[in-house]
Amino acid sequence: MRKWLIGLVVVLLGAVGVALAYAPYLPQLVLEGYPPLIAPERGNFAVLPGDAEPRDLGAAAGLASAEFASDLDAQFVNSGGTAFLVYRDGQLALEHYGQGILATTRLNSFSMVKTLVGALLYKALAEGRLADFDVTLGQFFPDAPHIQNVSLQSLLTMRSGIAFEAGGLIGASGQKTEVTPTPFSPMAALHFAGLPAILGRLAADGTVEHPFSYQNANTALLGAVLERLYQRPLAELLDEKIWRPAGAGEAQWRQPGVGEPVSAYCCLYATARDFVRIGLFLSENGTPGEPFLPEAMWREFLGFDVPYAARAHGHYGNHVLQDVLDRPGEPLQGPFTYLFGQNGQTLYLMPERGLAVFRSGQHEQLLHSALYAAWRATEKLQAVP
Repeated sequence: MRKWLIGLVVVLLGAVGVALAYAPYLPQLVLEGYPPLIAPERGNFAVLPGDAEPRDLGAAAGLASAEFASDLDAQFVNSGGTAFLVYRDGQLALEHYGQGILATTRLNSFSMVKTLVGALLYKALAEGRLADFDVTLGQFFPDAPHIQNVSLQSLLTMRSGIAFEAGGLIGASGQKTEVTPTPFSPMAALHFAGLPAILGRLAADGTVEHPFSYQNANTALLGAVLERLYQRPLAELLDEKIWRPAGAGEAQWRQPGVGEPVSAYCCLYATARDFVRIGLFLSENGTPGEPFLPEAMWREFLGFDVPYAARAHGHYGNHVLQDVLDRPGEPLQGPFTYLFGQNGQTLYLMPERGLAVFRSGQHEQLLHSALYAAWRATEKLQAVP
């Protein structure tokens, strides 16, 4: 019996040794786990100081949970909603939180932060750090021989040809589904050990056109490119060029380890109000005194001129999504742009209607129905004396 136990221990220790040799980040994975929706107490984060006096959203008193429309409430509850904010016509017209969630609670962006990385790449172009997006990765990663000809444009549009994760495509509905990585997957290595751990595994023929394939590695590469262009951490760039000018408050961006580059594709923790502030900054192209991008470049980035036919099937471009509202009988119609993250974290932008909507929750909420209901709810609120 004793020999059997000793043998079992030896086998188990050997298995653990093999696992750690293949995936040395496993202890961190066990401690940190899968990224939670609400900011965790432990972990490594880069701090975005933000604006000491966040932008006033003009919230009107009394238009909070008590006025939450019944059809919107049903969607919110059924999807495990944590926050639903509607900014309309110059003020925060509706602000609703799930149980235990406060206006000060920091919520996970998940993949919504990808859009901000895309915005920073456009900013680099506007500032002359890049001549164009045809620049290839060979200029930035000479030691990664299998991605030398991959262009920044192909990364930005998720057409790089890098086959890093299975699944994870955005379908015709515009909704994104992501595959939860296994402990030994390339995605786990990227998330817990950072880009250097997987850079040598990446390969793609950058001389041919590839179909759309949503890959977190594309954004991780763009984040690293931005750091090389500016010789500064990505979190500092975001704080300086978007977060603070937007009037957003302090936020945290997840890092694989202390002092390491942030996870560019995921996990910026901020309040719901700050996500609304970021939405307004993008919708308004910066501030009146200082546009974020030249007008034509701004329209291209947010896809305002994407044709109706392309929007109608859900369109992805430049790390941003576009769609259209066309349900008969609804008072809100027309194109919208949105940021989207795991489990339906969504920031809707309709600048021409003076509308920005932020939704966060445990599960996806119907994309179009949520926006229709938000508009109807604020119509009712505006009718209240």
